[in-house]
Amino acid sequence: MTDMRDKYGIKLSYNKAYRSKDCVLHNVFGDQWKSFKMLLAYFHMLEKCNPGTITKIEIDRKNWFKYGFMALGSYIEGFNTVIRQVITVDATHLKSKTGGVLLVAVCKNGNDMIYPWVFGFTNSECSKSWTWFLKQHCRVILQPELMLIISDRHTGISNGIAIFPDAAQGVCAYHLANNMKQHCRK
Repeated sequence: MTDMRDKYGIKLSYNKAYRSKDCVLHNVFGDQWKSFKMLLAYFHMLEKCNPGTITKIEIDRKNWFKYGFMALGSYIEGFNTVIRQVITVDATHLKSKTGGVLLVAVCKNGNDMIYPWVFGFTNSECSKSWTWFLKQHCRVILQPELMLIISDRHTGISNGIAIFPDAAQGVCAYHLANNMKQHCRK
C-alpha cells in the first residue's frame, strides 16, 4: 500500500492490496494447493538426483497430505561422519493459505556454523506430528543413543523424544530465559 502510494500516488485499500499481492504470487509461483500434488514427484526426483537422500510423505485415508520429511544425502553423510550429535529441534508456523508447520532439526559444525540437518512439514505442531518426524529422523542416524536433543520443551517434542530412550535431553537457554521472565516476574 505504501509503495503504491509513494511511487505512483495511488491509494489502495488493504483488501485490494492483499488481493493484488495474492494474484501476483499466484501468477509467479502457481497454485499453492497444486504444489502439494507435485510433492511426490519432487521427492522422487530429489532422491534420484541426490544419492543417499531420504524422503517420506504420509497421507490420510482421504488422500490428504499429513506429514512430509526430507533429509538430503550429503547432510546425512556429514552428520554421521563429522558432526557433533547435539541436535536442536523446533518448529515454525507457515504463513500462507495452506498453513502448516515446518519442523526442523539443526546442529552446529566444527566452525560453530548452523548445519541444516533434516526438515519436516505437517498440518499442526502436536505430539503425533513430532513423534512421526522424530521417527523419520531416527532412520537416518547411525548412533541415536549418542544424541543430545535440545528443544523448547513443547509438549509434542517431549512426547516425541520418548522414542529415543538413551538420548540425552536439554532445554534451549533462550526459551528457558523467556519462560523465566514471563512466569517469574519478581
